[in-house]
Order: sequence, then structure tokens, then C-alpha cells
Amino acid sequence: MLKLRERNVWLGRAAADKAEAIRTVGRAMVESGFIEPGYIDSMLQREQVAATYLGSGIAIPHGLPAARHLVRATGIVVVQFPDGVAWADGERARVAVGIAARSDEHLQVLANLTGVLGDASAAARLARTSDPGEVIAALNGGASAPAAPQAVVPGGGTSIEVRSPSPHGLHARPATALVEVAKRFRAEIAVRHGEKTANGKSLVALLGLGAVAGARLTVSAAGDDAAAALAALDAAFAGGLGEAAAPQAPQAAPARPDRAPAAHDRAPAAAPLDYEGRVVAGISASPGLVEGPAWAFQRERVTVAETAADPAVQRRRLDQGLAGAAADLRQLHDELSKKAGAAKAAIFKAHLELLEDPDLVAAAHDQVDAGHSAGWAWRKVYEERAEGLARLDDPLLAARAADLRDVGRRVLRLLADSIESAASLPSHPVVLLADDLSPSDTAKLDPKQVLGLCTAVGGATSHTAIIARSLDIPAVVAAGPAALDVEDGQACILDGDAGVLVVRPTPRDRARAEVRRGQVLERREAERLDRYKPAITRDGRRVEVVANIGAPGEAQQAVDAGGEGVGLMRTEFLFLKRESPPSEDEQAEAYTTMVRALNGLPIILRTLDIGGDKHVPYLSMPAEGNPFLGVRGVRLCLERLDLFRTQLRAIFRASREGPVRLMYPMISTVEELAKAMAFTEEVRREIGADPIEIGIMIEVPSAVMIADRLAREVSFFSIGTNDLTQYVLAMDRQHPTLASQADGLHPAVLRMIERTAAAAREAGIWVGACGGVAGDPAGTVVLAGLGLVELSVSIPSIAATKALLRGITMEGAEDIARRALACGTAAEVRALVQGAQGVAA
Repeated sequence: MLKLRERNVWLGRAAADKAEAIRTVGRAMVESGFIEPGYIDSMLQREQVAATYLGSGIAIPHGLPAARHLVRATGIVVVQFPDGVAWADGERARVAVGIAARSDEHLQVLANLTGVLGDASAAARLARTSDPGEVIAALNGGASAPAAPQAVVPGGGTSIEVRSPSPHGLHARPATALVEVAKRFRAEIAVRHGEKTANGKSLVALLGLGAVAGARLTVSAAGDDAAAALAALDAAFAGGLGEAAAPQAPQAAPARPDRAPAAHDRAPAAAPLDYEGRVVAGISASPGLVEGPAWAFQRERVTVAETAADPAVQRRRLDQGLAGAAADLRQLHDELSKKAGAAKAAIFKAHLELLEDPDLVAAAHDQVDAGHSAGWAWRKVYEERAEGLARLDDPLLAARAADLRDVGRRVLRLLADSIESAASLPSHPVVLLADDLSPSDTAKLDPKQVLGLCTAVGGATSHTAIIARSLDIPAVVAAGPAALDVEDGQACILDGDAGVLVVRPTPRDRARAEVRRGQVLERREAERLDRYKPAITRDGRRVEVVANIGAPGEAQQAVDAGGEGVGLMRTEFLFLKRESPPSEDEQAEAYTTMVRALNGLPIILRTLDIGGDKHVPYLSMPAEGNPFLGVRGVRLCLERLDLFRTQLRAIFRASREGPVRLMYPMISTVEELAKAMAFTEEVRREIGADPIEIGIMIEVPSAVMIADRLAREVSFFSIGTNDLTQYVLAMDRQHPTLASQADGLHPAVLRMIERTAAAAREAGIWVGACGGVAGDPAGTVVLAGLGLVELSVSIPSIAATKALLRGITMEGAEDIARRALACGTAAEVRALVQGAQGVAA
């Protein structure tokens, strides 16, 4: 039985903020021999996922499952902060119980802790006691820990039998997920483990059960929506209650016609590697695993003079630069606090602290007094300090180097003599690291020189991610500032499947990664050999898999990759990177080239989609406060009928060569569609071309809500899941902090897709998808189950998507889709699809 000892209890401590408090707890765990110092990083990262505040002034900071290898021994420490520390949602923690878990022993301590939580006076005593024995008695199960509250469902309820999730049982994270599901229903819900019963809507009560991994639980519900509640809870347990971060070894897909493959891969694959090197965790944006030297991407070269004549003037310049940067940081902090909360904005407070460091400023002034310019002096000082931090063994201190460099560059830009664009790469292949990449930056990358991408910000639906997938470059996004704190040339592994960057990989890391690469290559080769086979599910239902392309040469590549046509041809490629719009002849030649390359397979040409984050200088479009809600897509075409007419004439000319379908982007009203179609018909008659199929993209909520009306006018719908996600969730997919949350598998987005598909079926037209979710393995299963008959994906994803569809049943996919609609979060949906294969999450 795990016991808390006196040396593990630190009383009377103080911390300025939560991060400092967690570091204090981490030091106590290190000194107790429970963890390696690197585990503290994971504890801080865990707070970014969800706060560990339980209630009654008690928090339980702990690390992510991926950092389990840094746990030396299972144990807990208790650190008391009598004055309290702001932790989450205005709550202050006065007792922090640090957990290092390598087994399930700590669950009994948590069960005892829930007794304290249920007694406000007991929690208050622990917060102010000067006797470590009182803390030990409470957490080791002494008399001061009253029994956890019991919950009983009244008679008439129904129940299900489930198992506590792996690998650590019903601890805080899965219990939180369980509560979130339970609270969506009016029914009274109880969870029984042995002789204990807990209210299913109470986190404290659920933790009090002490249910280890695999423990048998009885979940009961009573009320008018009890059946729906139990169905949702059953799905949540089947999906592991969000514990997918630490999957067990894979299992072969069971031979059952009602189950679909796992979401985390297109075919049975190896489990995520347990890396020994420094792991920087982000979000998977493009699959693949590569190894190579790191290289920081810089868009700008800042030039400063080394010397200056008047030190007094340079001192004033330096002080003005520091003041300007500080003002920027305060504004960023205030704006981000309003948008994403104080926790997300705290990084800018930390940057302000660095900026106001008196030693740093004094050292820069000394360099100025020695005859150097303000810019040169500042750069020398902050680069020296950052390099020193990066060399430290303490990972927390070393991680501050990235923060200091970011602050330093912010000031340096204000002191520059000139700033030049300079996006250069070395002559050898590298893993590219960047704060973020614009679509144009990413599109210019040479896959032969860029082994992989890792960005500090961004999301899986950003244009960076989309283009990376189309170029078949493994990519990880939203990895945070730590992604930038890597020296050029440093060896690393980028695991696009697991969504991590591994810095300084060990020989064991490299050997295992090499094995994984071999497995991936074998699977890809098998998929390549079968790429021309149609995507027919095991129960005989076909889904067409077509390609998203953006250039004439890609049409032939799509055919060679096994594509059954082109589901989205982004015609705006002809309008970008030039001084004037393309002529009718130029467009007609490009479109005709693609039609001929497809040799009878259909192609959907989307009319010009400029606006939002895609700008064309020669169109002289006025600046807009919110371009995503302004003149873009079909709205621009209807304002610039000269451009629209030229493009339509070129499209109809190309249609004489083969099956061309035309598609309007960003339709939001019936009036827009009517105007676009009337003008299109006028142009068709001018050309004398035969009628062609016309469809629209469903990208905005208004189009979904009137889909039944729009469906009467067109031949097909194509759902643009990237923009639909952005507009439904009100999250800019390029936003530095929100992009990672813009997941197209969010149930709100899936319900929009379901409604669209139902309207299409009622009208007798077909519906497909051409956004990033279509090529996401989990998305492939769910979209097929919702009734989409065409999935348009990036060229490198075609063979794998077809292979996945051939391995499932439509009956199973439809069942998963129905259950996905009842989920509360995108994470639940992904866990649901993964759990459908029987892989423990």
C-alpha cells in the first residue's frame, strides 16, 4: 500500500503563480526520488490540457501519460501554500498533491483525498496546519478522512456493466470525461464499484471509488432520458474516456462486420513509440516519421549597425524599443485573456518579466556605453543569455531560452536599421522548425529538402497542414515555444503520426524509429499496389475517392495515385503570384490539360475563391476588418463579373474535352446561388456549350440550414469541412491559440454534415466532402457513415483512404456515425472510432 511519509510533505510554501507552484511540487517529487527533472515539463503541459484543480482548495498536478518513462517510482508529495495560488476559473489552491504514477497504487490516496474534499473544514485544516502528521493521517486513510459520499439511483433505473479505463483506472482525467458526458443528460446517474456508489456527475465522488484499470463498474441511470444517457456513457467507456494518449499495443481488427478500423491509422499499425529523448508534443497534421537535423525557418533578416557615435541617443533608442515591445506584450496579453482566458495569456506575462530583467537591460546599456548601437548591443546580450540558458541541464530553465529569444527578436525588430525577407534553407535535407508558416511559405517548400515540418502554433485544418499533406511532408503543429528552442543542426525525429518532435534521440529511439519506418513503407507499398481497386466496403457499398489538386500537372498525379477523378480543383492557383489576371485562353488551356489527363474521369472545377486568407494584390480589394466574413468566394465573383465571365467561358470551353463539373464556393443564400447560376447560364449560351453538372460547396451554417432549398437547384453538394468547422465553431483556423481546437470531428460540425446529407438524399442529389476531415482516418469512417458518397483527399492520401474503406463495413460506419453525433467533444468522437476496433485507449 502506497504511504505518504513526512519527508514528502512540504508545509508553509509560497508561489507567485500556478507555474511556480507546479515547479515547487516538481522539486519535491524530484527530491523524493519519484521523478526525473524532465517530468516537471510534462506537469506544466498537463495544465495546458486541463486544470488539475479538484475543489476545496486542493489541486493534483501530474504529468501526461507520454512522460511515464520519467517516473522513477510511484509516489505522491504534498505541498501546502497557505496564502493560496490562483489555479483555475478564479479558484485558489492551498494544497497541491503531486502525483508520480507508474501503477494504480495512487488511486487509494486519491480516494482518501476525496473524503477531504467532501469535508470543507478538513480541507481548511490541511491548508493551514503546521503538523505534517495531520496531512499524512488524512491521505493515508486516517480518521480525519471521512467516507466519500454515496449516490443511489432511485428504483426504476436501468444499468450497464463497463470496465474502468486503461492504463490507470478512473483517475482525474477519465473521471472528468465521464462527468462531462453524464451532465449532458437530465437522468440521475450513479457508478458502483464494489460496495461503493458514486454520483456520476460528481468528479469528487468518482475519484472516491478508487477504481483501478479494468475494474468492473455498474453504471445506472433513472429518468426520461436514461436510455440515451447509458448509450452515450457506454460509448464513452468504449472509447477509453479520453485515455487515448497512452494506447496499449495494437490488436488485429476483429473479424466482425459491425466494427470499423481504428481512427489512429488507416490500417493496423505499431503503437506510438515511447521515446527516450526530449519530446516536444504537438498535434499531428500530416503523417509520417522522419529523422534529420533541425533548421529554424526565418522569414526576415534583421540588420543592425555594430557601432554608433552617440551613446546617449542609442540609450534612448534602446529604452524606446524596450517600452514599445512591453506595450505590445501587454496588449497581446489583454487580447488573448479575453479570447482564450488568463491561463493561455500567461506566456506574455512571463515575456514581460524577461523584458524587464534589470541585469539584461543593464548589460545592454553597458554595450551601448562601449560604443555599440542599440540594436547590436541588445542582440548580443539576449543571444548570449539565451545560449547560456539552453545549455543548462535543468529542462525548465533551458526551456526559457525560447522565451528569451522570442522577446529579444520582438525588441530587435524595433531597433533594426533594415528588415529583409530571407527564407533560405541549407543545401541538405532538414526538419524545418517555425513559429508558423503561411500558405505561400509552405507551398514553396521542396519535399526533397524538407524532411518534415514542426510549427509552434497552427492547427490540423490550417493551410500549412493541408499543403503539408498534399506534399506528403510529415508535419506536427501547435507544439508551442519549445519547438523553436532547438539549435540548427541538432539531430531530431519528427513523428507526424504521434504528433511529436524528439530532440536528441537516443540510439534506441533511432533504432525503433527505423523499424517503424520500415513498417510504414511496407504498408504503403501494399496500398500502392491496390490503389486502382475501387473503395468498396466489406458489405458491398462503394465510396468514390477523388483528389484535391491545385495545378495542371497534379491531374495526372491524381490518376497515377489511384484517384477516381478530381473532387476539388482550386482554380485560384492561376490567379496567384502574378501581376494581372490570367486570360481566357490561358485558363482554358490549363483546364483542358487537366481534363485530358483524367481521360474520362470527372473533374470538379471550383470557381475563383479569393478572399479570407488568400489575397491577390492586382484586384485592389479594400482592406476588411474581418476578411473571412467579407467579400470572398462567390461574393467576389458576383462583384467582379468581368473575372467571373472570363473564367466561366474558359471552363465551358474545357468541358468539350470531357466530364467537367462546376462548383461555386461560399454560397450562403438562395439569392447568391440564383444570381451565379443565371450568369453561368448566360455565359454557357454565349459559348454554345452543352449543360454541365453544377454544384455548391457547403461551408457556412446558413447553407446548411437551407440545404433543402439549395438542393433543388443543383446537382451535388461538396462539404468544405475546413471552413465549415471554422464558421460553426467561430474559430479562425489560422488563429495562434484557437487553431488547434478547430477539429472537423466536433459533434457540432458532424450534426451540420448530417443535416446536409439528409437534405441531399431528400432531393435525390449526391453529397461529398473535400476538406481535411475527408482524408483523416477517423473522418473517413464517420463521413462514410453519415452518407457521403465521395471523399476528395490530398493525392498522397488516396491509396490509404481507399484501403481503409475496403476494410470496413458500411453498417459499422453508420453505427459509429450515429454514436458520434451523441458525443460531446471531438476527442470523444476520435476515441469512439479508435475504440471501435477493440484497441484499449
